[in-house]
Amino acid sequence: MSGSKIPTVDRPSQSGAESAERQAGHEGPLVSVVLPCLNEEEAIGSCIDTIQQTFESAGIDGEIVVCDNGSTDNSVTIAAHFGARVVRQPIPGYGNAYKMGFAHARGRYLFMGDADDTYDFTLIPRFLNLLMNQGYAFVTGSRYMNGGDQNISPLHRFLGNPVLTIVLNALFGTAYTDVYCGFRGFTREAYDRIEPLSPGMEFNLELAINAGLARLRTVEVPIELRPRRGQSKLRTFRDGWRSLRMMLLYAPNKLFLWPGAIFFGAGFLTHVALFFGFVEWDGRPAAGVTGVFATIVSVVGFQTLSLGLHAKTYSWSRRFDKHRTALERFYELVTLERGLVLGAGLVSAGVAILVFLVDQWLKADMQPLPHPEWASFAATLVIIGNSTVFSSLSISAISMDKRDGGL
Repeated sequence: MSGSKIPTVDRPSQSGAESAERQAGHEGPLVSVVLPCLNEEEAIGSCIDTIQQTFESAGIDGEIVVCDNGSTDNSVTIAAHFGARVVRQPIPGYGNAYKMGFAHARGRYLFMGDADDTYDFTLIPRFLNLLMNQGYAFVTGSRYMNGGDQNISPLHRFLGNPVLTIVLNALFGTAYTDVYCGFRGFTREAYDRIEPLSPGMEFNLELAINAGLARLRTVEVPIELRPRRGQSKLRTFRDGWRSLRMMLLYAPNKLFLWPGAIFFGAGFLTHVALFFGFVEWDGRPAAGVTGVFATIVSVVGFQTLSLGLHAKTYSWSRRFDKHRTALERFYELVTLERGLVLGAGLVSAGVAILVFLVDQWLKADMQPLPHPEWASFAATLVIIGNSTVFSSLSISAISMDKRDGGL
């Protein structure tokens, strides 16, 4: 992704736009601008008028799709009066509104922007030039590149947006300067490929994440945020948490696999250390209680690893990890049948150890066993084995469209 200086942009001509459509065999308009709307009567007319004037002056064949998300004011009437095509999304949510709007958009190039008059829609030709002539698939505005953030509220300007941007870049290896900007343009193919699912304000972050995961050619354009007209729908702490949660769930390696591997390794090594008497307390070999903690750490680690594997499998089968050689080789080795056999074997071994220990305990008239650490180890085997069986079945179902009938 490029955060460097944006090259000089020439406005696309009418003939160039028509040629691009003919080459693609596209019958709809060249551009669709989607505006989500929830009680935006103060600004929506001005937004639509600006977009229409921009279309006319730049010779762009475009349409405006307003997705009403339950307005109780005159927003819909105003939008229709100004010539926008209005669709309705009865399910609340910023992301839900955009998804419905894009589903009804007919353009080859898709644009998004808020209907509160905060974004300068006269920049659409500049964005479009980058998409049509410069080879970019995802163009996003940035309010932080040239000081365009003056009208962002202080909490969001200095804390919320910068922190979310830093976290997202760290988790996904991107280089955005403003991940929450709502003024963006992308090709229809790019939108279909990144396939955003989020229902709320985190929709913006998901677009940025998925563009990075899909390795789309991405660029930021400096923009200036203007004062908002109307009441903001953003709920700072709720939407901030939902955004952070969504980012973490999209990063299974850092959230699941690495912590899981550390916990599982620590627990298993503790079991081994107990068997060989490497752990002592006050000169006495550790046994039962330490073994219980080893079981807890091992099981927590294994369950975390399992969740991470589920997340990566979903990503592999449904999203962008299409050529993950390591994952493909893993599944070539660990088939559903082998997973079931391994799990059953671990459960059987754990049960066998427990049966032996109970027999020894009964023969000793229920006196404390000399090596209670074996009981905790057996419990670890039973729990992990059982999880392996059901995880194998679950992962097999998730990956069914990538693997022929199995894990």
